[in-house]
Amino acid sequence: MTVEQLLGVNAHQKPSEAHSRRMAFSLLFFSDVRQDIGAAEKYRFTRDLTLFGDREGFSAVYFPERHFHEFGAIYPNSAVMAAHLIPQTTSIRFRTAGISLPLHHPAEIVEWWAMNDVLSGGRVDLGFGSGWNKQDFIFAPNNFDNRRSVMLERLEQVRRLWAGEKLTFIGPGGTPVEVATYPRPLQKHLNIWILVAKSEEAFIEAGRDGYNVFTMLYGNDLESLRHKIHLYREARREAGHDPHAGVVSLMLHTLIGADRESVRSLVEAPFTEYVQSSLGAHLKERTNADGRAFDEGEQRQILEYAVERYYETGALFGSVSDGRRVVDHALDVGVNEIACLMDFGVDYATVLQSLPYLKKLVYFYKPE
Repeated sequence: MTVEQLLGVNAHQKPSEAHSRRMAFSLLFFSDVRQDIGAAEKYRFTRDLTLFGDREGFSAVYFPERHFHEFGAIYPNSAVMAAHLIPQTTSIRFRTAGISLPLHHPAEIVEWWAMNDVLSGGRVDLGFGSGWNKQDFIFAPNNFDNRRSVMLERLEQVRRLWAGEKLTFIGPGGTPVEVATYPRPLQKHLNIWILVAKSEEAFIEAGRDGYNVFTMLYGNDLESLRHKIHLYREARREAGHDPHAGVVSLMLHTLIGADRESVRSLVEAPFTEYVQSSLGAHLKERTNADGRAFDEGEQRQILEYAVERYYETGALFGSVSDGRRVVDHALDVGVNEIACLMDFGVDYATVLQSLPYLKKLVYFYKPE
């Protein structure tokens, strides 16, 4: 079964025709920076929502790979998290958002996830990124500067190993070693997503190589995403791939409730803290236009702007009606799937109480 079939998208229809029928929804866990609870409770929350998604027909659940920072570092190995949850589920697919491939040997990735593919009955898809945080590269210090090219090279190796090919790698003393990986996965073809943020060239690259796209509105809005999705589809066509196939998955912070005002009161403080933690991880790697680090005042301005922009244009917040307006806009620009980011600091009881509203939104976009 192809990704397009899994998500209910007819690869032979134009995106607008398929979109008018359905939006796929998945769950995403990424950050969870709350300091008032322990890791075990965070994992229980992940389990509870994954079981909800499994019952209610969500397409997939996404797990990240993060290291050495409070922002998301309870997920250092997504394969382990998936192995914990797979036996408790029956239909939801397990994906990554994504594996930092320059940190790993491609053979070990295939080994880990082939096990999960067998355990899940063939419910594994994989997303890959190049990594960006310098300290993560203590695992592979020589790969930071050329991380994008390393990712693309290793991604092709992962695909070939998954398909059962033997590949040659350098072993001790520089000796070539030919290997095949075991166990063999149930799926002969691995559905692959590439993490893409702002770069138009990255959208083109993903389309040219025939991969799906996982993206976010980091520094973008839906209208700017429209152009990037167009470039992605055109790149698929020019490379000989079906331009209407391929899945564009969009991450959106999500809390759907009774009305916009009550949701804002629940979201504002934890979401601000969440964005502040996220910016802290990113800003330390960046400088302003003058080439110096951002000072405290500049960071505060960036935070205030980011919170307001995300709330108004880059998140799935508010009532079911508010959610439908965002989803309809996403459909219009060419998004196939929304990955609902659930763990951004809102009280767990509040999130669990909101699930009937999210369910109502999701069911509106299910096929008849």
